[in-house]
Amino acid sequence: MNKMSEAKSIKILSALVGTILAGCQTHIAPIQVKPVVFGHADEMVRNEDFIILADRRVFAVMAFMNACGYDEQADGIPMHPVRLRTREAIQLKLGAHPDKLAEWKRYYRRKALPSFCYLDYALSLSDDYPFVPIRPDSELGYPVTFSRLADFPDVLNTFWERVDLQQIWTQVKPDYLAEIQSYDLNHMARQLAFVWDYLRLERKDRFTFVSIPNLLDTHGHAIGAHYENYYYAVESPGSHSHDFNVHEYLHSVVNALVNRNYKAYQSKLDVYFRAGKNTPIAKNYGSPAGYAAECLVRALDHRIAILITDNPETADRRESIVKRRTQDGLLLTEPFYRLLADFEQSDTNFEEFLPEMLDRLAEYRD
Repeated sequence: MNKMSEAKSIKILSALVGTILAGCQTHIAPIQVKPVVFGHADEMVRNEDFIILADRRVFAVMAFMNACGYDEQADGIPMHPVRLRTREAIQLKLGAHPDKLAEWKRYYRRKALPSFCYLDYALSLSDDYPFVPIRPDSELGYPVTFSRLADFPDVLNTFWERVDLQQIWTQVKPDYLAEIQSYDLNHMARQLAFVWDYLRLERKDRFTFVSIPNLLDTHGHAIGAHYENYYYAVESPGSHSHDFNVHEYLHSVVNALVNRNYKAYQSKLDVYFRAGKNTPIAKNYGSPAGYAAECLVRALDHRIAILITDNPETADRRESIVKRRTQDGLLLTEPFYRLLADFEQSDTNFEEFLPEMLDRLAEYRD
């Protein structure tokens, strides 16, 4: 969700004050800012624009979360086999350290942070054990994490040592290598070009895109994050098709456009937000502008997928998803999706059309 800055809930932010005060009791070494270096050539597939990475940082953080109580999984879908094997291997290792496991579980419960905060923070660390912060706090997607997780690298490194996570990584690494080999870099380049053709805008960023399979997470989760000149997409099983994550990338464009136009249409957008914000699917979008941006990104993502594939089955499936997500609580998704037909018939770019699109958006009726 492009760092999902819109997902900073009141609950998380309110906990920040207490954590800052508690953190005053602990000495945290200053961050030595430096670029990340991906030091394992065999654990990536890359070209000039894209990197597909078997990321040890993400693996380590997700392994810790799974050991400490992160059991989330989509209804009716089993955990990925690599996740099950990793959890079993960690459980065997921790049999000899019950007191340490209890301590880590208390730490995880006390932090009470959603998985996307941990994942975003992981990407600010060095690429391998021992993990140390190497990016400035200003780059973190969630300001709450640089105080809440300031002590986490020490915890993570101790966890890596005690469970011999290097050995477990070696065991599951072939699965990650097979996963990264499944991505189609040429197709990803075509998708990226198509996004900008569709929007009729000039691409201004010069990102290197890093896709990271996250086999230890629940089905269907993904986050986007921007560090240095890398735009990351961390993708769990079922959240992608081994291609370019158009959804996460669109957040880097759409969020700013929605924020720029939000005030002029606040009264209209806020009604949709209030009607949908308490549904499970919308719980992470803590502001009306963030909620609107998520709905618009979903509408654009599905429309672009339909056009780039030009396949009736894809169109039927994507339109069904649009309706379902709207019914689930992202109430602006289908209205935005229908209004994109007007954009496609226009001769303006998307930045210029968005205010007109919001003008045409119908008032919410329950």
